[in-house]
Amino acid sequence: MSIRTEKVAEEIRHRISDVLSKDLAELHLGLVTVTKVRISSDLKNAKIYLSFIGNKETVDVCLNKINARKKQIRMHLSSKIYLRNVPEISFYFDDAAEYSSRIDELIKQIHKDDDTDGK
Repeated sequence: MSIRTEKVAEEIRHRISDVLSKDLAELHLGLVTVTKVRISSDLKNAKIYLSFIGNKETVDVCLNKINARKKQIRMHLSSKIYLRNVPEISFYFDDAAEYSSRIDELIKQIHKDDDTDGK
């Protein structure tokens, strides 16, 4: 990624975070974090990765609610960011935090078993 696309991706990340936390609070999604944004080199498409904390619904339900408001989110984004063309946006679940947590649990279990074997 070039420096230009990195800067645009970071700006989109900040703006989408604002939109989801302020403008779409009525969706009641808990804490939604925009973990990363991948944008195409021509700035026409952006993949937005999200994580959810404290929501009562499944990840699929949360993503469906957000995707149902994609046009509204893009409209909010266009009013907050200054680009010739606002990229098409797609939302995805970022499971990196869950994956990391699971790996930590497995490592702790391995070390726990090591401690009991030595005694």
